[in-house]
Amino acid sequence: MLTEICTLSRIINLVKEKGEITQQILAKEFNISQQSVSRKLKELEDANLIIRIETKDGEIIRLTEKGENLLLNCLNEISSAIAFQHEIRIKGKVTSGLGEGKLFLSLPYYENSFKKFLGFTPYPGTLNIVIYDRISFENRLLLDTSRYINIPEYRDENRVLGAVKAYPARINDLEPAAIVIPLRTTHPKSVIEIISPYYLREKLSLKDGDEVLIEALI
Repeated sequence: MLTEICTLSRIINLVKEKGEITQQILAKEFNISQQSVSRKLKELEDANLIIRIETKDGEIIRLTEKGENLLLNCLNEISSAIAFQHEIRIKGKVTSGLGEGKLFLSLPYYENSFKKFLGFTPYPGTLNIVIYDRISFENRLLLDTSRYINIPEYRDENRVLGAVKAYPARINDLEPAAIVIPLRTTHPKSVIEIISPYYLREKLSLKDGDEVLIEALI
């Protein structure tokens, strides 16, 4: 089935490019004999996946409804698989912080930077999550080697505001949100901070000890 899907997509792309194709063109494209091309086209036609229209210059090949559905279903499966590979799932429990997130997000530099790089102005405060299971902790470690949005360090005459790694995310299916990891954080790796334009405790009806699922969209 996978071979048929790849063959179908390549044939249709060739038809789109050239308008009409010959078995000679297909043989060269697939690096097989014209006899093999003829046999493959007949198999696809017999399976009601394509329609072949003979012309003086070659053939015009169209997908049947069955062939179109086959490619669309395959595309959905592939898209879903790729999306899954680009998500890191972390379960944890809500815990109270020390109020550092509120101070951190009240600074104009960070507020403006998150709006610029993440597309939203964060609520002034972070939601702290403590990780308690092995798989989620391993996924948290994966973040350290994954792509992230860099909020650069900022220096002025009086202070240095450290850089922050941000990972767009969803929490309990709610978006937008982001995992933020200050480069100079005092938190252990078992604790992560989430920002969002929403007051997450209220929006998701959360209290200390509630379990949440964070999906980092890397």
